[in-house]
Amino acid sequence: MLHEIGEKDFCRQYVADAVPRETDVVLVFGDGAVLFCGESLARLKDVELENPEVLRYLFSISGVRFFWSEEMLPEEGALHYESLRTMRRVLPRWLAFGGMTGYHLAMWYENNRFCGRCATALEHAYDERALVCPNCGRVVYPNIAVAIIVGILDGDRLLVSRYAGARRGGYALVAGYVEIGETLEEALRREVMEEVGLNVKNIRYYTNQPWGFSQTLLVGFFADLDSKPGIQLEQRELSEAVWLSREEMPESDASISMTAKMMEAFRLGEDV
Repeated sequence: MLHEIGEKDFCRQYVADAVPRETDVVLVFGDGAVLFCGESLARLKDVELENPEVLRYLFSISGVRFFWSEEMLPEEGALHYESLRTMRRVLPRWLAFGGMTGYHLAMWYENNRFCGRCATALEHAYDERALVCPNCGRVVYPNIAVAIIVGILDGDRLLVSRYAGARRGGYALVAGYVEIGETLEEALRREVMEEVGLNVKNIRYYTNQPWGFSQTLLVGFFADLDSKPGIQLEQRELSEAVWLSREEMPESDASISMTAKMMEAFRLGEDV
């Protein structure tokens, strides 16, 4: 999956006095796009910065530092903007993971410029990744939403769905965000009932994945169908939900997302 970067060392610690080097990555986001240089993410040596102070240190991966530019940079030469989805195909994989995780942090910074209690401009803490209000003392840490994804099994069939209004027609699994006061299992049962009108049993944990594109931690489960009524589709969220056998299941690229990994595990007959 996208966050699996092998022997690369992901150093999450905030470094207040980090100085960018020419080989470090500069992430620039705007209107659902990210700055590329040629076929990869831009490095400091690729861009011209009138004011280096616009760069915010994010993290490092095996010595390569990632910075976010708080200002948009122009398209010139080999510099151009690509859809965020394109970042999923960046190689090597650790660079794609860095871009995705950088987007998560950049959106947190962008959406927390002022204190939600007193509207004072927030300042960055020196010793940790946190934003502090100099007026009322409120401390803001990076937000991480939790969402469940569930592969519902009926014997040798898996329930797959398509999102309503989705631009791309690939299959997905039932998924949704955990609400305040819910356990993961309660959220799973609620989402299954809301989206497809089914009951499930034998809920078992599969794996999890940080997904910076939606600032989410995804938690994957498999569960067995606990009743035989027909599917009652929530048409505001889903356009289709069907049962597929292993033979009917299309091959998925399990190297990117947890959803694809789960569907491919089913297709290959793994113990889920």
